[in-house]
Amino acid sequence: MTAVPGTSRHLVTGTRPAGPNPDADGWLTTVLRPAGTLDRRGRRRLSQALSRLAASCDMVVIDLTATDVPAPSALARNLRAPALELEQAERCLLLVGAPPDLAAELDRTAVPGVRFPAPATRG
Repeated sequence: MTAVPGTSRHLVTGTRPAGPNPDADGWLTTVLRPAGTLDRRGRRRLSQALSRLAASCDMVVIDLTATDVPAPSALARNLRAPALELEQAERCLLLVGAPPDLAAELDRTAVPGVRFPAPATRG
């Protein structure tokens, strides 16, 4: 696995197959982990980042475990176009830790992708 700096505040990670040709097709995964409240500006920034990454990544993981989503329907609408772009290219959007109200909006808005609940905390 290689880690290279992407655009500011993003870390792009990917794997390259072992062997004599390191430039051969590989898999590129990007993880976005917004933190804090996803207000209008935060939703726009997340959507713009996802749109840019959809053109070059095989999988984009959005980890929402450190966010508050005050407008789940707005976030779902913001994610729909880039998620469709990923799906049409046979790539994947993976959402981790989407709160139940956001998960419901993602379903209603038909945002393609795979969803995982937030990991259970150990007490």
